[in-house]
Amino acid sequence: MILTDKGEVAVEDLAIGGRVVTLSGEARAIKWIGRRAYDGRFIAGNREVLPVCVMAGALADGMPARDLSLSPEHSLYIDGMLVPVGYLINGATITQAERADRLEYFHIELESHDVVFADGAPAESFVDCDNRLMFQNGAEFAALYPEDDRAGWEFCVARLEWGSEKLTAIRDALLARAEALGHLLERDPELHLIVDDVALSPDLVRGGLYRFAIPAGSTAVWLASSSAVPAEAVAASRDVRRLGVPVGRIALHDGDISIDASHSHAALCNGFHADEVSHRWTGGLARLPEAWLRSFAGAFTLEIQLVPNELGYRLPPAAFARDIAA
Repeated sequence: MILTDKGEVAVEDLAIGGRVVTLSGEARAIKWIGRRAYDGRFIAGNREVLPVCVMAGALADGMPARDLSLSPEHSLYIDGMLVPVGYLINGATITQAERADRLEYFHIELESHDVVFADGAPAESFVDCDNRLMFQNGAEFAALYPEDDRAGWEFCVARLEWGSEKLTAIRDALLARAEALGHLLERDPELHLIVDDVALSPDLVRGGLYRFAIPAGSTAVWLASSSAVPAEAVAASRDVRRLGVPVGRIALHDGDISIDASHSHAALCNGFHADEVSHRWTGGLARLPEAWLRSFAGAFTLEIQLVPNELGYRLPPAAFARDIAA
């Protein structure tokens, strides 16, 4: 819902010539509206395209007034600067969709770049960054304004870059607000197994050691856990990998056979990230090599040693409330 001189109007109902209210309070005429649409089959998992949802109240009380969806590169106006919303994802109050059945974006252009109000939040208008032809109706602009020779890349205020100190401060404040709203971090990764499609809890957890009893005849063993993106939980982090648990050692044994593998073992590849100095992260779901399982004729014991780490996993507000009630 975009604030206009006649009140809030759904973005898809706006038209060229209509007037939108800008940050200064001035109502300015819409020069052009870019439109682009995607079939969900072609954008699944595409973080450059899938929308980012800013939850109602994520920025401040009543801001936005309702859940607001923006393209990842679209900027919000925060602390006097433009911040691409994709830089603000925190896995709690600001999240990115993993899929969409159909997606349609609308970009409002004024005579010059400005800040308008979308669902009560200050968001930038469209600015030509040599990307007008990415819109289905991109050629329409030249037909309407054949003499237009305005320079591109002209932002009304500074636009923050990834990793800047000012961006880190903004991200830190939004993370603190998310925590105040009940989106806490949980240290327990809830490590368990999925053995032939059946969830299996550990028989023993002692520090970072997890021990499991694997039934005879098991053909597929997956390490399953909570997962988190460090950059979504730590303001200064630039690590955008989705991480599960940091595995230091894996051991399988019965009365006759023992397999002891370090985190550096080359067979740890399905669902594992690249090896690091002391550990190898899973992505939240990682498979043990089938050859290891075939070494055992009957039941066997699996031990997984995790290394100490500071990764936190998002605890949904509802779960937090249940824990407090209990």
